[in-house]
Amino acid sequence: MCPSLDSLPLSACGLETAKEQIRKLAYAKWQAAGCPAEHDDGFWQAAEREWIEFHYVPERFDNGACDNGDE
Repeated sequence: MCPSLDSLPLSACGLETAKEQIRKLAYAKWQAAGCPAEHDDGFWQAAEREWIEFHYVPERFDNGACDNGDE
């Protein structure tokens, strides 16, 4: 099961900030889809998932190695 915004350890202020960022992202996704007449929750859900992945999923590195700048 994917985490939801309400299940994350956010302060009230952090939750409001997250919702505003997600709202903007969902709106951009809706516009990119051609502003369909049906207001599907799918845009919000996709934006919420993307926001959570960006802010709460640990960084992934190729082959499990960290990029520390050494070449």
